[in-house]
Amino acid sequence: VTQTITIDDTTDPTASNPNDLTVPGGPVPAPDVTVVTDEADNCTVNPVVAWVSDVSDNGDCPETITRTYSVTDDCGNQITVTQLILITDPFPPTASNPAPIAVQCIGDVPAPDVTVVTDEADNSGVTTVIWEDDTSDGNSCPEVITRRYRVTDDCGNFIFVEQIITVNDDIAPVGTAPADVAVQCPTDVPADDITSLTGVSDNCTVAPVVTFVGDVSDGNSCPEVITRTYRITDDCGNFTDVTQTITIDDDIAPVGTAPAPLVVECIGDVPAADIALVTGVSDNCTAAPVVAFVSDASDGNTCAEVITRTYSITDECGNVTLVTQTITIDDTTDPTASNPNDLTVPGGPV
Repeated sequence: VTQTITIDDTTDPTASNPNDLTVPGGPVPAPDVTVVTDEADNCTVNPVVAWVSDVSDNGDCPETITRTYSVTDDCGNQITVTQLILITDPFPPTASNPAPIAVQCIGDVPAPDVTVVTDEADNSGVTTVIWEDDTSDGNSCPEVITRRYRVTDDCGNFIFVEQIITVNDDIAPVGTAPADVAVQCPTDVPADDITSLTGVSDNCTVAPVVTFVGDVSDGNSCPEVITRTYRITDDCGNFTDVTQTITIDDDIAPVGTAPAPLVVECIGDVPAADIALVTGVSDNCTAAPVVAFVSDASDGNTCAEVITRTYSITDECGNVTLVTQTITIDDTTDPTASNPNDLTVPGGPV
């Protein structure tokens, strides 16, 4: 008698999925069947492990590759196990700090410009540069602004690069002093006037400050030259001094009236010179012009003889006016005498 015994293994082998694998930056390792460590089967002592495929999800950071292994027993029963391989990018991009720049005014600070970052790079080959922020040190003259740009790779790794922008106005303001003036007297010197400056401007400061510095005399007189200085200052303390020349030179002679003409009989009647007789003495600048006797000049005649008496009036600048008084000596009085005593001549002769 016969009995048929059919041996047919229909039970799949077993195995666990290999541990996931993280690969920083790649490359993906080659398939390795030894990562399947617990393959087993109910009949087959050594089930066969084989690599089946790698399938990427085409993602970025990470990219996930599903690696499949098959486990097959001697009867062709088969299962698959999968290992997840994560390709990550742990490497930040690189870039150099942009070259520093210096400008005069805050208005000269350029707008952010990502093209100033010129050497950005990443192991993936993809980078993005954006402006992050500007931070001032809060000072002025100079003010230092730190401008940051963010450099990011396609995995979100990023670095900052910094550009130093120095704002420092070292250009002095400009302006034109009032026109030079000439006056007669010290009292005619005009008061200082900061509004008399023209063309006041600065490369940065909207309204530079004008101040009066002082008047300096050359110490002379007739003329005396005064140098008047104004200072124009910007917000950074840069300044320009401008000067106005004021010349004091009295060239107007004083005035006065000579004594009235005088007629006398005799030379002995001619009075002594007297400066007090000169009246109406004044000057445009000098408070008390000096009156002096100059001379008496005779015309050399007699009966009548005319003497021209001259006085000078002099101001502090040496301007002189001469005034004259005419003294006429004219003896119009007859001489006197008594009649002689009568004379008796007895019998003559006379």
